[in-house]
Amino acid sequence: MDRRAAALLLVAVVALASVVNATVFAYRWLSGTINIAEPESARGAACTGFYSATAQSGITLPDLGTNYNAPTYGGNRITVTTGDVVCQWTVDTETYYLYESITITIPVTVGSWYIQDFYAFGYNGIATDPEVYVYFRVEDDATDGEYLSTAYLIIRDADGNELARLNLLTLGEQEGPITLSPGSGLRLDLYLDASTTDTVTFKVGVYVTQESGEAPSP
Repeated sequence: MDRRAAALLLVAVVALASVVNATVFAYRWLSGTINIAEPESARGAACTGFYSATAQSGITLPDLGTNYNAPTYGGNRITVTTGDVVCQWTVDTETYYLYESITITIPVTVGSWYIQDFYAFGYNGIATDPEVYVYFRVEDDATDGEYLSTAYLIIRDADGNELARLNLLTLGEQEGPITLSPGSGLRLDLYLDASTTDTVTFKVGVYVTQESGEAPSP
């Protein structure tokens, strides 16, 4: 067989293989439009987030989050870095904010520590806005080794009553629902028992809904 004939045969075989292996698709589709409004428009569950009454003097929410930069030992202090603004409103000439997230750095020594009112979580709204339901879940546990024997996030109401205690050493642990009315807030405390020196990280997800009984799925 000459080269030209061999080449034609190869092309024919490839073409035949392509036909045999052809795939037929039925086509369906989904399209959408997402309209994103500014933080000033947020209402209901959208107007919930983290705040500090000390950092935002005169905020129209309970006087909580007052210990957000407290000293711990020596010249060390708690530091809190806020995330994006998700809700804002203006009273007279003062503008106030609720934040989507906070990152807290807590310098402590070996031993037991109670960090009281390090920040707050609140709901800004008017009387006709609906109640919202808040869930807290451990999404990254504080078990980067055997450095903490105890670690709790304690959630209290504005009067100091304990509403929930979230074990930060248990991945997936969830507390809630905690009901918030417009204009109310939650105080956040931490209890830690450090057994040895190192750096430990954790993450808590906060889920807010206007639907009673609708807990977030794992």
